[in-house]
Amino acid sequence: MTPRMLKRTLEEWSREVRVPADLADRALRRRSRLRLTRFAGAVSCAAVVAAVALLVPLVVIPLFTDEPISQVGGPPVVVPVEPYRQTTPADDVLADTENSPPTTMIAAGRVAVSAYWTGRWRTLAGRKLFDRTWYLLNPVTSRYEKTEWGWAEVAPGLRWAAVLEKDLPARRIGILDMETRQVRAWVPVDHPVGGVSWSPDGTQLLATAYDDYPDLDMMSVDERRCPARVAATPEDPRQPPFQTISTSRTGFYLVDVASATAGDFHAVDPCLTDNSNVRRDFEWSGDGTLIRERSNSDWPDAFLDLEGRPHDAPPGYVATESKAGVSPDGALLAGPDGMPTKVTEVVTGKVVGRQQVLQLLAWADDRRLVALGCAGTCGNEFHNGLVLVNVDGEDMIQLAAYRKNSQEAGAWRPVLTLR
Repeated sequence: MTPRMLKRTLEEWSREVRVPADLADRALRRRSRLRLTRFAGAVSCAAVVAAVALLVPLVVIPLFTDEPISQVGGPPVVVPVEPYRQTTPADDVLADTENSPPTTMIAAGRVAVSAYWTGRWRTLAGRKLFDRTWYLLNPVTSRYEKTEWGWAEVAPGLRWAAVLEKDLPARRIGILDMETRQVRAWVPVDHPVGGVSWSPDGTQLLATAYDDYPDLDMMSVDERRCPARVAATPEDPRQPPFQTISTSRTGFYLVDVASATAGDFHAVDPCLTDNSNVRRDFEWSGDGTLIRERSNSDWPDAFLDLEGRPHDAPPGYVATESKAGVSPDGALLAGPDGMPTKVTEVVTGKVVGRQQVLQLLAWADDRRLVALGCAGTCGNEFHNGLVLVNVDGEDMIQLAAYRKNSQEAGAWRPVLTLR
């Protein structure tokens, strides 16, 4: 442990037990003044630890370790998260068009590529599993770094990330400090989880639980059938007599990040929506008051309250296939995938602009969107990359190098987060 880390740890303890606030400084000055040998220095540090232990007998965190501050079954911890507040970034547009995957930070307006992943299929015990390799932005160096996590999700503000260990589903959730690259706390769960999502204000996690690997090939899962909830009618013939279900999803947890604690487990019927995906993570509603499960058909999305009970869609909810959704000011709606894309007014439905891009991914501000564009005249839709485009479609800035084939094994996939 470095003197700076020792000082920080002792100061945190001093605030809790009302010991002199300069205790760490005194210990470090003494250490520097005596210039002891390595053996004597170890004895000196041990004495400091012993002295503090007399004052805080319940604290059992070892000083000389790179382990997280909070361990499963260890003492309580407070993660210093603050509610997210949008600020105007000084560097409005950051691009890396020379490297694929990117090596330096990509951002536009209020959003940034906080992470990206590459994926490959592997076979285990006769079943095909999809494995992701995650690369997380280091906000200190503005570069992307490879990780060993099985799942990662960066909080708005780019300060914290929620991580899961490689073998999904995982029995604990890590709260990662993006700047120090250390796990600040582990949150144990009784039902293993395979995906996590940050609340819009960055203070809670929505963790989706699974009882099997969440990224199995469709042919590797046991198909079950959901009974029809309502009978088809001539006026509404969409309801089939049954649905095919292939997910192992069981429910969700809400995690309070500041205290690193998971609330009660909420079991959820996997037949809630018309959705046949194996991975079926829950997500937050736009204002963070409800939980949403997307349908992958023309049926509306389903909503739950924070206790897992079915709930009506929130006021102003607009069903859309676009990942971007409604603009920050609530006036415009990004249209579905497919070139050309379009943006319409929410109130009137009037088309206000068309864009020569494949997908609208996120709003950079009220008039610009981060989108998936294709190279040249778009002779190959899979030869694509991130661009910044105006609502009117007139101005376009390339943000990332065009991938030669976004569908090939190992192609990188960006994750966009508010910064």
